[in-house]
Amino acid sequence: MNCIFCQIIKREKPAKIYCEDKEIIVFSDIFPRALIHLLVCPKTHYLSLMDIPDELLLGLFKKIREMAKELNIEDNFRVLLNNGALSGQIVEHLHFHFMSNAS
Repeated sequence: MNCIFCQIIKREKPAKIYCEDKEIIVFSDIFPRALIHLLVCPKTHYLSLMDIPDELLLGLFKKIREMAKELNIEDNFRVLLNNGALSGQIVEHLHFHFMSNAS
């Protein structure tokens, strides 16, 4: 598979990893659009929101809430999903953009 995110997960490509567990990885976006711009991804390759199991989707959102608390930005962040090429999804591996301009 030629997925850049899968290569990051396998440590075949470099990335600044914020945190990970057995199912989820969070790393910095290489083209940040905010002071904090992290990508929250399942480690298993899913193309879109329509493919991911509900339990794992819930896990991604739990991780997002944990990160907001850790970074002390509970009231100053946004989460973005581009689902499919027509919506602007560039990497065909489901991921959420977690962004904040908090300093």
